[in-house]
Amino acid sequence: MITCDIKFCDHCQSSIAAGQRWVRQKIYDPGSNRQNPAYLHFHAEPFPEQEGSCWEKYQMDREIARTAMTAVAWATAAAH
Repeated sequence: MITCDIKFCDHCQSSIAAGQRWVRQKIYDPGSNRQNPAYLHFHAEPFPEQEGSCWEKYQMDREIARTAMTAVAWATAAAH
């Protein structure tokens, strides 16, 4: 039996073709009872005419969100 393991990018939602470089991020959901990790997949190289890969864009989005949350926490603490 031949199996096909098609992966989709968790950033752009398009498929990751055979031979394309990709990144896999292991995540654990602390709220679930599952002991097995889940995985996110991302394109590792930018598409033509793009400045960054889906992985780089995902990391940048996370950093922007983290920075924004830190700024809100500081503003809330300063207001009290």
